[in-house]
Amino acid sequence: MKTFQNKKLLTHSIGLAVLCAKHATPSNLAVLTFGGGAIATNDTSRVQILPDGYFVPTDGRDVDVEGGQWLMDEQAFASLTANLSQRKNDFMFDYEHQTLYTEKNGKPAPAAGWFKKLDYVPGEGLFAVDVDWTQTATKHINDKEYRYTSAVFSYDLKTGRPIELMHVALTNEPALDGMKAITALKTQNHLTGKNATSTGEIPMPEALKLMLDLLGVAHTDDELSNVAALTAIQDKAKVAIAALKSKADKAGQLEKDLNTAQTSVTALKAQTAAYNGDVDLSQFVPKATYDAAITQVAALKAQGDNNSVEQLLKDNADKVFESEIDYLTDFGKQQGFAALKAMVDSRPAIAALKKTQTQGKEKPDGKTGVAALTAEQKYTADQLGLSHDDYAKQITQEAK
Repeated sequence: MKTFQNKKLLTHSIGLAVLCAKHATPSNLAVLTFGGGAIATNDTSRVQILPDGYFVPTDGRDVDVEGGQWLMDEQAFASLTANLSQRKNDFMFDYEHQTLYTEKNGKPAPAAGWFKKLDYVPGEGLFAVDVDWTQTATKHINDKEYRYTSAVFSYDLKTGRPIELMHVALTNEPALDGMKAITALKTQNHLTGKNATSTGEIPMPEALKLMLDLLGVAHTDDELSNVAALTAIQDKAKVAIAALKSKADKAGQLEKDLNTAQTSVTALKAQTAAYNGDVDLSQFVPKATYDAAITQVAALKAQGDNNSVEQLLKDNADKVFESEIDYLTDFGKQQGFAALKAMVDSRPAIAALKKTQTQGKEKPDGKTGVAALTAEQKYTADQLGLSHDDYAKQITQEAK
């Protein structure tokens, strides 16, 4: 391979690859265009510029790295990205790498497109993202006058990993097989169904303009000259259509609700018509009379509940201590007769509560009292959790 003696930016550990087969290839400047049996892609705004993994040119030249191959991987992408962050200008696509030879041949080096973003996809390689093609390049690509790309990058002479991307060119002389070739700008054409004009612009049908106007999506003819603008318009149209669909769905439900309401109104009208305007007053009472009757019933019920509570406690005197009468009476009034009855019914009957506990016997001090508890009274005291003495005192107290 020939060498470029004037490449002062290169060091002993860094090489520069120019991936295009037709140019002379210096030891630090490889020329390898991508293409051959390429896989086409319809997205011209995303262009593959390096393959993934190890790669070599197919034109027989040697790669001046230790392993004899270049290597694109995550580590290489990290280096490319780091250098990208230090760059302010956009990357350029030119034609046939004329940028490298303009000083020698004196010819201009016009740009074919511009981009500023890179993306790495494991298993596929390095991509230029959001490429903004010029009108001339758009026509060349649509007419299949250019189909392949060729990257210029510096690389590590030891590992073969790319370090920094310089620029990319359109070319038709591939040195690698299997890359994704550039195809016609179908991303733009599929919206209109027409081919690009000689100036690279795509005419917008009046029907499409009308549709965008109805959707409220702003647009200009100038926006049709690049894919990014058309994609943005398409995204806005999708959002507008989704909003209209949501409104249509809500309108359908509202219509159902309105039909239901109208059916109910029709039924009420029919019922009213059946009376012919006359109302049988014998079937109705004034609201005030009804309210008064309800209040009176409630009062009578409360009085009946009070009487029932008192009677219930009298009927169950063998289950109630005298000291509990007030409490149980209030409980019955508050919680109701049924709750009080359930409480009393659950209690065991105490025979001693039905008769005088002293049986007419005198206590030693001359007062009527209980000298000793019977076996039944002792059992009752045990069930109530009282000592026999305390229970005897309670019986004596209640007997006074």
